[in-house]
Amino acid sequence: MTMRRAAGVLGTLALLGLAGCVGAATEGANIARDKVTVSNNIAAAQTGNAEAQFKVGKALCCSLNEGEGFYNTPQSVDWLCKAAAQNHGPAALKLGEIYSGDVISGARVLRRVAQGVAGTTTEPAVAYAWMRRAEALGVADARKPASALWADLTPAQRGEAEAMVTGRTPLPCNWSTVVGRS
Repeated sequence: MTMRRAAGVLGTLALLGLAGCVGAATEGANIARDKVTVSNNIAAAQTGNAEAQFKVGKALCCSLNEGEGFYNTPQSVDWLCKAAAQNHGPAALKLGEIYSGDVISGARVLRRVAQGVAGTTTEPAVAYAWMRRAEALGVADARKPASALWADLTPAQRGEAEAMVTGRTPLPCNWSTVVGRS
């Protein structure tokens, strides 16, 4: 190996190590911010304020192990369901994202890598129905991901999704109901 190539390899390893440290520091800051969001909104959420319920649900989203630690998917979904029941469009969109498996928002490199390794629970028909609900509530950003989901649904899933969108069957919300239905 040439000296130049050895220096390049060492430089790359040093950058990867630095990226890991930066990622850990960034994730620590994200957790701190999300804890403050929950703390600042939990009282209003408990009294039924849909925006506060959305903020708490979004901040608690989402655990990689679906239920342990600060990030807690079932609790997140419970708060988002309460907000969506009050016609809160962004909460409906977030539910669609969660059930489509898109649970990590923003620049969270370490969590995205961990999600890639651990995987996520997906319920594409339910995700599509929630995204369509968000769209009906005026969330324009729901159209593109809903269309992408629709393209990937099987004929059976499309029938199931349409039944939920049209109200022929109830649109499930809570984690245990949705994940336990398959």
